Amino acid sequence: MAERWYVDSSVVLRILKDGSPSARGWFDAALASGDVFVASCLMKAEVLRVLANNKLDCAGADDLISRFVLLSLDDDLVDEAVKIDASLGAADALHVASALRVGVGTLRVVTHDAQMAAAARGLGFTVLDPVTDDPRHPAV
Repeated sequence: MAERWYVDSSVVLRILKDGSPSARGWFDAALASGDVFVASCLMKAEVLRVLANNKLDCAGADDLISRFVLLSLDDDLVDEAVKIDASLGAADALHVASALRVGVGTLRVVTHDAQMAAAARGLGFTVLDPVTDDPRHPAV
């Protein structure tokens, strides 16, 4: 049965920039298994901005992003994000609120951000950080 994953920008950037063989390996294996990838449209904006701001090649970004179901942002989602763990920044709160809209138990959250992971776990999500096992990029 296919898994459903809410994927944070931090992991998408590692995949695109080949910054982590373990993140790339996780994504390729999940894709081959027919898993479903979900993200906020905020992920698309964050990823494309980071690539553009750092003058990095965006060639594979559109193809990778096209594999995601992108959730829209609206005023209600912003209100929901404001109520989430106050230690989170705005973007991470919006990501967690987006995952909540899909539902705890219906997907797993994939992030490399420790604060976002803690907030998601606190809300009942199973969290995966495919970068943690990569010896070139130890968890901070």
